[in-house]
Amino acid sequence: MPRFLALSLKCLLTNNGKLTDDHMMIAESLNKYFLTIADNIKRVTNRHATGTDSANHTKYMNQAFIRPFPKIHLNQTMYKEIESVIGSFKPKSSNGYDEISVKILKFTAPFISSPLAYICNRAFVTGVFPTRLKYSVIKPLFKNGDKTNMSNYRPISLMTSFSKVFEKIIYIRMHRHVLNNNILAKDQYGFRSKSSTEIATYELVNEVLNALNNGMFVGGIFCDLKKAFDCVNHDILLSKLEFYGVADKAGALIKSYLADRHQRVVVNNGLRYSEWGEIKNGVPQGSILGPLLFLLYINDLPYIISNKSKPVIFADDTSIVITNPRSADYEFKASLIFKNINDWFQDNLLSLNFEKTHFIEFLTKNRQPMDIHIEDDDDRIVNTTDTKFLGLIIDNTLSWNGHVDWLMSRLASACYAIIALKSYMSQGTLTRCRGSTCMFRQGFKSSGGVRRVCFVQLHTYVITPIIIDGFAVDC
Repeated sequence: MPRFLALSLKCLLTNNGKLTDDHMMIAESLNKYFLTIADNIKRVTNRHATGTDSANHTKYMNQAFIRPFPKIHLNQTMYKEIESVIGSFKPKSSNGYDEISVKILKFTAPFISSPLAYICNRAFVTGVFPTRLKYSVIKPLFKNGDKTNMSNYRPISLMTSFSKVFEKIIYIRMHRHVLNNNILAKDQYGFRSKSSTEIATYELVNEVLNALNNGMFVGGIFCDLKKAFDCVNHDILLSKLEFYGVADKAGALIKSYLADRHQRVVVNNGLRYSEWGEIKNGVPQGSILGPLLFLLYINDLPYIISNKSKPVIFADDTSIVITNPRSADYEFKASLIFKNINDWFQDNLLSLNFEKTHFIEFLTKNRQPMDIHIEDDDDRIVNTTDTKFLGLIIDNTLSWNGHVDWLMSRLASACYAIIALKSYMSQGTLTRCRGSTCMFRQGFKSSGGVRRVCFVQLHTYVITPIIIDGFAVDC
């Protein structure tokens, strides 16, 4: 499972290609990597990198929407709203560089809410976000793969508690503006209330099944972006926000929020820090405003392909289902859509990872696969029979066998650990541990095509050994 980098990291491959176990050098190397990753990706992979950063994207905005949206109004806040926002935060002990935790804010809320409301209202009037709230501590989050490889870590920002309050006040107004004007595309399922990965999965699988049942040729493009949140271009984002009505003082406030931000990386359980470095690209991961800003950054993407296909987007995970009754038209359509989305990513200074971007041709038992090659100039994506989709392994026949095999291996190791702990834990503790292993409920939510034999295997190799070993399982 991903976890914050702490004492477990013994060495890291630094920027000069050498392994080091010096925690100060590890922190400096990670900070430099996080701060320069967007420019490095753009320089290596983006054929439009030498163009004007904020010029090419405007054609898509005009294509997606008839006209710009009305301007947002930043109504002033009051001490009661500040107290309500502070009260909504979880009482965590973690803190930013100022060492003031949310717990302290909650304890002092009655005394600081009025001054905070005054400062927040001044920011609304002047369009200036407080400078000292733009410093964040970065805790690298390990994803998977080689622990010595810097690219396998994600930067998670620990903002100051005061910054969280200010961001939440701004977020409430921006989110209301987005909802009232129906700005977000319906094909975007990430970071939205009453939406989830389950709903996104259902939409994609349902689209595939309906097309197959109607005798259509069906394919899916599953995109993988390189460090999408870190590569958000500020000029393009601000231009799009202005189109969506976040203009004048509101636009200036977001510009100020993004500008002159600084970060430092912490390792060795908080004992070693890097120097402060200025952030030139991206939206902070771990912030309150970051997810909404990212959704608005890619919001026009579905509109350029929705009339030709079915996009299913969850934050930066972009998948497109392509259907057509005729084989020749189907292949042409798939290539055209790939060119369109590839151009969009290039013009918005985002980059596809072509090694992990896959094309799947979905099949019935009676249909043989076609020899399809999806490419755009020198960019070509892999034609495969299965791929990862929102935590599931989806295959070209929707059998889910690959996902079940992966799930069984995960559950088997977890259940072995539980059995090993039997002599050291009480019945109640073991039951709670066992309950945490029943994640296969999540894995099968959308798995209508799973064969009965898979459940038999799951019961035989995972559940039965636990029952035999002395305690019941009610998964």
